[in-house]
Amino acid sequence: MPVIRAATRRLVVFFGTILVASLVIFLMLQALPGDVAQVTLGMGASPEKVAELHALWGLDRPLPIRYVEWVGGMLHGDFGTSFVKSEPVLDNMLPALGVTMWLVGLSIPLSLLCAIPMGLAAAMLRRRFSGAIINAISHIGLALPVFFLGVVLAMVFAVNLRWFPANGYTPASQSVGEWASRLVLPVATLVIIQSCFLTRYVRTGFVDVLGEDYYRTARASGWRRWPGLVRHGMRNMATSLVTVVGLQISSLLVGAVLVEQVFNLPGLGRLLIKSVENRDLMTVQGVVMVLVFAVLAINFLVDLLYLWIDPRLRRGGKP
Repeated sequence: MPVIRAATRRLVVFFGTILVASLVIFLMLQALPGDVAQVTLGMGASPEKVAELHALWGLDRPLPIRYVEWVGGMLHGDFGTSFVKSEPVLDNMLPALGVTMWLVGLSIPLSLLCAIPMGLAAAMLRRRFSGAIINAISHIGLALPVFFLGVVLAMVFAVNLRWFPANGYTPASQSVGEWASRLVLPVATLVIIQSCFLTRYVRTGFVDVLGEDYYRTARASGWRRWPGLVRHGMRNMATSLVTVVGLQISSLLVGAVLVEQVFNLPGLGRLLIKSVENRDLMTVQGVVMVLVFAVLAINFLVDLLYLWIDPRLRRGGKP
């Protein structure tokens, strides 16, 4: 079947890209100047001590062997051992991954819930003052840096009003209420930035639909303006909207890194920055690989959504 062949091709490309990405990440980190063992022991360490640490961490083996062992370990859930903590990298990554996934996972649907009605209203009211206000708000949101908006929200709602905690994280297993209250401001920061971007895109898509013949035909057949635009517009812009949302996942991950720093959240971004500062290359490799895998997996899912949304793709590209 065409749809199975198309999905299989995308799956092959996905795994091939993962393999190439892992090789690039490994080689780039190995090419960094300096000796991690020398930095760990101090500049006054003897060559014998440095050699012992090289042997302990496996740094004395050829690069191809180390790469194959690293990739083979990841296939079994083993991302290596932290150079600094002497603990499995996966044990440090899993709690941090949970925090980041909550941030990104909550931000995506909330951004769409805000952006779609705002974009629809901005398109329908584009010649009115209210439409101009929505347009101006989205422009301002796009111009705000993530870290600046996070600091402002923390100052207003945490320091001055004291509605929410300013920083820190509490797992949901300990207290659902405390967990939710500590995620409100970080998630709101990401949602405001992303919804402003998506509002601009949704507005443009709906404005284009307003000029299409099929929308005029729907209006002539009795559809009212708002229901007709929603009914005939969403389906036609769904493919491009899915593309933009998929691409914005990368921006959300980058934004999450900054938000985790502002609100002192123990996510992947904070773990990555601390690992770079401590020159814990094994942890850096693992975190970067997880982030790359997440982005590529989202792109793969977007490709599969195309097959579901666009009937022409399900028929092998035939109209």
